Amino acid sequence: MNPRIRLAAASVADAEALSAAGERLFVQAYSDFSQADDIAAHVGHYFGRDSVATELQKPGVSYTLAYDADAIAGFLKIRRGPAPDAVPAAEAVEVQQLYVDAERQRRGVGRMLMDHAAATARDEGYAGIWLSVWQDADWAIGFYEAYGFQRVGTAEFWLGRSRFMDYLMWFGWDSEGEGRTETSY
Repeated sequence: MNPRIRLAAASVADAEALSAAGERLFVQAYSDFSQADDIAAHVGHYFGRDSVATELQKPGVSYTLAYDADAIAGFLKIRRGPAPDAVPAAEAVEVQQLYVDAERQRRGVGRMLMDHAAATARDEGYAGIWLSVWQDADWAIGFYEAYGFQRVGTAEFWLGRSRFMDYLMWFGWDSEGEGRTETSY
C-alpha cells in the first residue's frame, strides 16, 4: 500500500471539495467517450455541490476520500440496500463511484478504497459488494477482476443521448466472512 495515502470519511463540510474532485475525475475517465454537453450535464447533476451535499446526508450512503498530502487522490461512494436481481444477495453494499486521479493510478489508491468498501460491507454484515461498470472500460474491468469481482449480469446506463451497456459485478464471501463466493456470468 501507498504510505502517503490516507483515507477519511467525508462529511457535508467536504461537499465542495468532493464536488470538484468528482467532476474532475469523471471528466478524466469519460470525456473521450461521450459528447461534451452530455458530460457537462452529467457532472453538473451528479457532482454538483448541492447534489453531493444531499447525497452525503442520505441514510445508507457514505463517501470516503483518499488524500495524497492535502490533495484528493480519489474517492469512493457506497450505498447500502437492495441489489439488482442478478446480484446473488438481496441486500448488499454497492460501490456507486470509485475514482482515482489519473496521475495517481497504479499506486494502490483504488485498492485501498476497494478494501475499505469490502471491510465496511463485511463489518456491517453484508454478504458482499457489487458495482456496475461500462463494458468498454477495460482499465476498470481489469482492476475489478484482479480484485476478485465476477460478472453476474448487465444493465443499461444513459449518459445524455449516449446509451452504454454496463456489467454488473459481484464480490462476495461466505457466511463466516471468509473467501469469495463463486458466481458466473
